[in-house]
Amino acid sequence: MTCPASTGPERNAASKPPAAVAFLNFRRQPPLSPENRLLQTSVLQRSAFDPAAAQDLDSSNVAGSHNAAPSVTEWLLHDDQVMRECFRHATEILRCATGVAMTAVMLLDSDHQHYRGEAGVVLPAIPRRNSLSERVIQNGGIFVVEDTALRSDVQECALVKFPPHVRFYAAVPIRLPDGAIVGALCAMDPQPRKIDDAQRTVLCRLGAMIENDLKLRTAAAVDPLTQLFNRRYTLESIHRRWQDARDGEGIGAAMIDIDWFKQYNDNYGHDAGDACLRSVSVVLQREAELHGMVAGRIGGEEFALLVGQTQRPAMNRVLERVRAGVERLAIEHRGSPFGRVTLSIGGSHTYRNSPRDNGYREAFMVADRALYRAKGGGRNCVLID
Repeated sequence: MTCPASTGPERNAASKPPAAVAFLNFRRQPPLSPENRLLQTSVLQRSAFDPAAAQDLDSSNVAGSHNAAPSVTEWLLHDDQVMRECFRHATEILRCATGVAMTAVMLLDSDHQHYRGEAGVVLPAIPRRNSLSERVIQNGGIFVVEDTALRSDVQECALVKFPPHVRFYAAVPIRLPDGAIVGALCAMDPQPRKIDDAQRTVLCRLGAMIENDLKLRTAAAVDPLTQLFNRRYTLESIHRRWQDARDGEGIGAAMIDIDWFKQYNDNYGHDAGDACLRSVSVVLQREAELHGMVAGRIGGEEFALLVGQTQRPAMNRVLERVRAGVERLAIEHRGSPFGRVTLSIGGSHTYRNSPRDNGYREAFMVADRALYRAKGGGRNCVLID
């Protein structure tokens, strides 16, 4: 992310490390209220302007961060508590640094613009075509409108045309580890304003902080080989999804095993084994995206799925799609009686009963027992207990 060059008295600040730049920039702002002074302290406590956060890190230096599966990234952006805290810190610091009335992280899906970490305002989702974030994407870098009343290209945007009637807008894009723009960090005000170079630098640094946190969180959550959730994050995600489910909601758990995978590695080598795991994971990821499932690799050739808002017949159809999808890959397997790579799947179906119910643990224990029954009964099948 490119930040504005410093000029005049700010040249000395520009030669200092990002943390020093941040401190000097904040000193130039008007006197802070006690509340905002706490926010200034949180800047240095969180190392928000640490050089590592300000640099545009090469994603190849972060294992598993490049081209993470879309649903993994979506989960991190919309549901991950650590990223929510990152958004909240960034928007509070930005509001303190600029003095604007409102700050937010805007996230885009195919149709809408969503808000996270709002400070000074609570905003509803709006159609993407009417969003200011679309202008940020088109611009590709820092985007500033000091008075929207003087810019015909933004006057039809929802936040300008309707409450809160934004007059000032400044934003930087937020990019995924693969470079795709997924949203923006923005500062807004109902009155026209100007933004100086110090404030632009803070905006850029905070955008870089969010991007770096997203890279690191992705690396911590994703299995680098398959790009599915790793074991730890799979279990965390399953727990959160269970806690978020409504009382009485039908939930399915599944354990999946690649049949005779040790023999596959023995016959074809570990490179071929890795390629096989990736191919199977593509099928799992596709079905997870279609059906809103949590999918993860929990070890070796073993995978786990959590299917929400489902009944037993529907769950059986989903798991059968997974099994058949892998079989259709027709990956040769001389060590299997089927002659190709197949899956054994064990499942369980239950209902969530209370917010403190940890029934997902029992659900996966039942699914694991069903998996072993499926393997003992000939493999290449789905068995739900």
